[in-house]
Amino acid sequence: MSKIFTYIRKNENNLKYTQEQKDSVEKYINKKNIEVYKNIEIVINTPREEKNILELLKNCEMNSTIIVSNLNVFGRTIETILEIVKFLLSNKIRIIIVEQNLDLIDDKDMLSQMILGVISMTIGLEKELMSLRTKEALTAKKLNGIALGKPKGTIQKSKFDLQRDKIEELLTVGLSVRKISKLLGYNNHIGLNNYVKKRKIKANLKNEQKTL
Repeated sequence: MSKIFTYIRKNENNLKYTQEQKDSVEKYINKKNIEVYKNIEIVINTPREEKNILELLKNCEMNSTIIVSNLNVFGRTIETILEIVKFLLSNKIRIIIVEQNLDLIDDKDMLSQMILGVISMTIGLEKELMSLRTKEALTAKKLNGIALGKPKGTIQKSKFDLQRDKIEELLTVGLSVRKISKLLGYNNHIGLNNYVKKRKIKANLKNEQKTL
């Protein structure tokens, strides 16, 4: 008999959401008289912590079953949810989703394939709708005479800003942009070269030296 796990996506900033999951899963377990091998709770409070769900993948075993309250416990985008579901099914992990009343057995199962197909279609539709919304919003702004994009001459923030003083110091002692890039750990010197040119750093340094 396969081991049965439960998974709760714990959000310390949304205790109601966490408790609703627990209530839903517990009600299902009691109704079906299921013996749970292990309860897995993973804290995911912010988008940056989405990677914590990897702990779920480490905890689950092949040929086991996982019970969750809702598909949304796997992620906050349809694409992420699909990716996690596919991974679990490909590792022979059966997924029972209480609120959607789904029982996904494996990636070869007819129903599972159909559900995954629908989710994939939804991703395509979501991207298409997002593109249409963006285009329509831009068109509406143009028709209303609103200028699009950043004002001319606006300088965007750059990752190089954090080390600008160091970059200027190394340029002053005669190091090339390529050498500075290697020294500061940047993979590509072209980006740094463009940064130096756009901000006229070399020219400004020369002017400063003339005034000294």
